[in-house]
Amino acid sequence: MNHFVYIFFIFALGACVGSFLNVVVWRLPRGESLVTPPSHCPKCNALLKWYDNIPILGWLKLGGRCRYCREPISPRYPIVEAVTGALLVLYFVLFFIFDVGPCRWHPSPMGEHTMRAAHAPLSIAEDWPIYALYMFTVCGLLAASLVDAEQFVIPVQIPWLIAAVGIVFHALLDHPTRAGALNLVDERGNPSALNAIAAGAAVGLLVSVVLWLADWVPTSFAEGEPLMDLDRDAAEAERQAARRAGREMAPLPPQYTSRQVRAEIGKEIVFLLPPMMLAVAWFLLTRIEPLRGWWDRIIDHDWATGLLGAVFGALVGGFVVWVTRILGTLGFGRLAMGLGDVHLMFGVGAVIGAGGATAAFFLAPFFGIAIAIYMLLTGTRRELPYGPYLSLGTAAVMLFYGPIADYLRPGMGGLVELIGGWAGAGG
Repeated sequence: MNHFVYIFFIFALGACVGSFLNVVVWRLPRGESLVTPPSHCPKCNALLKWYDNIPILGWLKLGGRCRYCREPISPRYPIVEAVTGALLVLYFVLFFIFDVGPCRWHPSPMGEHTMRAAHAPLSIAEDWPIYALYMFTVCGLLAASLVDAEQFVIPVQIPWLIAAVGIVFHALLDHPTRAGALNLVDERGNPSALNAIAAGAAVGLLVSVVLWLADWVPTSFAEGEPLMDLDRDAAEAERQAARRAGREMAPLPPQYTSRQVRAEIGKEIVFLLPPMMLAVAWFLLTRIEPLRGWWDRIIDHDWATGLLGAVFGALVGGFVVWVTRILGTLGFGRLAMGLGDVHLMFGVGAVIGAGGATAAFFLAPFFGIAIAIYMLLTGTRRELPYGPYLSLGTAAVMLFYGPIADYLRPGMGGLVELIGGWAGAGG
């Protein structure tokens, strides 16, 4: 089928998805249902006609005003719809026309895995599932970024849905030679020792969650995370406006001293101890016979290494951000990063893997610098949270992780060999 037909269809589909994202961005942080009531004007609450909801065209036909109360409708609605459609088209063109996108691995004649993205163009017939997964993730990141930019919070439902979809996808569809696969295999295509680390850490995370739900592990910042000065000023102004309008709002989080902030972050260290300890413990146990043989039989399947590869990616993605948050907070006595960023990269890691999530985390500051320079040149004075930068880093890694991984492969290969040698010695 002609690419132009695909492009037209994908843009239309993306615009419809963008219309739904507008609903998510407005309702989810306010605790409203995404299903009921149907689309309505936020000013007069009148239900909209179906043809008023046609993405982009409906807003243009109404002249940017409500059909009933004639109050203006934010141009953000058609912009989000158009941007979503354009993003889906951009990735389609890069993936399937210019061959820029997910990596593909295959054993070389010498038995070493090499990147073959440039030599194995993506096929719509074969690789549309990974395109669909990545676009689902891009749409989720767009919604999370819009909410984060406006309210400095990332609804955890978005990254956890991304994580669930990513884990199920890689468990069902991954094979080591498929584009975007996350199977934890070594250079010969055999299950690697990282599978045991991923399984142990996942069980440890479940243990921590159960202990937290049972109140055996305390909640950090139970009354709310400390606000930055800019956030507190804005929140206080919003409270005053609500008070004048006769509405009550929840109290602001308390102001913490540096000592109190460090004490609260210590609770998060306690939460992380079971995953770290069980990751090491299970790795060591699976080096001992006969447990080693039993474990090797379990993970000798694509679905197992794909599942654990996605789990490992999620854990590493969240862990990298969480460790940065903990170390930065302990060092400076003020909160370094929001916990929402941890959830965000947990979801990202489940889709693009441990290496991709780590690369996205280290690329994010460069996008922050670029946006800061733009704001400086345009005279814009507005602080942005870190979530949008992490999303931009992820969007770039989805396209260019092949060259990045190829460049870093020699050093990473040494690390993998070290772990493999340790595993062999343990056996």
